[in-house]
Amino acid sequence: TQAEALGVVLLAGGLALWLEVSYLLTALTVGATIVNLASHHEQPFHEIEYIEWPFMILFFLLAGASLHVEALAQVGVVGGAYIALRALGLVTGSFVGGHVIGAAPRIRRWMGWATLPQAGVALGMALVAGNQLPEVGETVLPLVVGTTVVFELLGPVLTRLALIRAGEASRG
Repeated sequence: TQAEALGVVLLAGGLALWLEVSYLLTALTVGATIVNLASHHEQPFHEIEYIEWPFMILFFLLAGASLHVEALAQVGVVGGAYIALRALGLVTGSFVGGHVIGAAPRIRRWMGWATLPQAGVALGMALVAGNQLPEVGETVLPLVVGTTVVFELLGPVLTRLALIRAGEASRG
């Protein structure tokens, strides 16, 4: 099963290279297809968990290595706006969505705060954008890496707080 899962990942990467399409979108499409069409998709995904850590380390190492600290200072106001507007969008969208589906008020109030952490897809998209559009890459990559650090530091704390306040987790 592990070989099957790894084979699918490598096949998807090879097809993306051959067709000259985005690796990220290819991987997302393959994953969505497997989850929705394969009857035994749970086991391969669990098998990948045992071998994913070196790839995750490599991915985040490469993302961090492409960050120029001096460029991070240049995105200060834009980064602050991005953080505020992203948080506002997630909190408002979750509240409205919760209202539409009839979720309990405590769930509607706190669900957006539980969705703040970001990492893989945002960094992947920034790396793709930087490679495809070099003229914006020097702005986009520091912005996304810098704000990802903020969301990954604050996000888990806010997620835990939101889950406790919504009554979905214990304080222990």
